[in-house]
Amino acid sequence: MTWNIAHRGGAGLRPENTLKAFAHAIALGCDGAELDVQLSADGVVVVHHDFRLNPAYARKNGAWLAGEPARIKDLGFAALKAFDLGRPEPGSDYARQHPDLVPVEGARIPSLADVAALPSPRPFRLLVELKSSGDPASADPVALADAAFEVMKNHLERTLFVGFDWRGLAQIKKRAPDACCWFTTDKLAGDVVPVLDFIKAAGADGWFPQHRDVTQATIAAARSRSLQVGAWTVNQVPEMARLIALKLDAICTDRPDLLKTFEQRG
Repeated sequence: MTWNIAHRGGAGLRPENTLKAFAHAIALGCDGAELDVQLSADGVVVVHHDFRLNPAYARKNGAWLAGEPARIKDLGFAALKAFDLGRPEPGSDYARQHPDLVPVEGARIPSLADVAALPSPRPFRLLVELKSSGDPASADPVALADAAFEVMKNHLERTLFVGFDWRGLAQIKKRAPDACCWFTTDKLAGDVVPVLDFIKAAGADGWFPQHRDVTQATIAAARSRSLQVGAWTVNQVPEMARLIALKLDAICTDRPDLLKTFEQRG
């Protein structure tokens, strides 16, 4: 069965990367959720996508942010929780991209520990994206990986570490060779085989490509290297149907409700 993974908790349905989104994904019966983690100024592993607060949906004292917002790594966890992420700014590109999002007043930036502690009546996987890069606003990838591992070390049976910055995934494998790591790739311009060979040699358990790179041939190449395959971020029903037919391991989507309809048919 292909896992239904709620991207950022299901960003098309509830405010992304918030406890309300993850709780909603659990209630929908999703198999898991993808989330993005960074480090606050005081070393807390927090769940947020952008390296800076996003003015399209971040408010303080009722007003959406203006100008260049603060970097996540420059604010302590208590300061980060002062921002309300529950409602996109009307008319923003973000609001237009998520027309079915149900606002939730008072939704805050959670810690990774907060998300891991959410109760679920069935196994609920967490795809923990180590959000780092060469950007000066990014946390150090090794420090982030170490901190995220410490939070999740007692939850490894349901944790998949993912990320575009493979330095962090290499650190996870150094800490715990049995920890599951899926190496993320953006749309690839050429042959995927050298990439699959590289990540397999680096210790990858899975390949997490942009969905257009998932074909019968690339899945076969990954399977021949004993790699699992997931795809991101799939929001159109015809593409969901194509990928389900290919029997990949996971589909990551902003609209897990739409993907759920395929499970109900089958």
